[in-house]
Amino acid sequence: MDIIRLSFDMTAAVQEFVEKVRSFYYWVILLGYRCPRCNGSLVMVAEGRCKCNHCQNELDPTVAFQRCSVCGGIPIMRIRRYLCKDCGGDITSKFLFDGIVFNPDYFRQKMSESRQRKKQQRERVRQMLAESRSANLQLAQVDLDAMPGLMDASIA
Repeated sequence: MDIIRLSFDMTAAVQEFVEKVRSFYYWVILLGYRCPRCNGSLVMVAEGRCKCNHCQNELDPTVAFQRCSVCGGIPIMRIRRYLCKDCGGDITSKFLFDGIVFNPDYFRQKMSESRQRKKQQRERVRQMLAESRSANLQLAQVDLDAMPGLMDASIA
């Protein structure tokens, strides 16, 4: 009995089962919803994204179909969660199986802000170094002939 092979087989079987459960969950949850553009049927294509089978319209079903349970407001996506646009409350998406939503616009904005902060920091350091430099050193003219024994020491 090869326990390592059996454990890999079991892991693969569990992953396959989870994928089937995920597909079934999405199929069931989307049964009651239609494409807002053409009334076609919807299928999940990624965590937090579905697509119309007829017009190929892709949308976030949480934003399109869910409302805030507190005030009825429209959800907006933040980093990895949804918030109510009106009251700011958290909205748990029923269109996520076990995945995490990702907001690419938010990520782009945060990366741009990070690059800008780094650029400003580099500029501050450059300015600080430029201001901390000492002035040019002014050396007085040295008369080598005025140094007794210098010429004799270099010949020997």
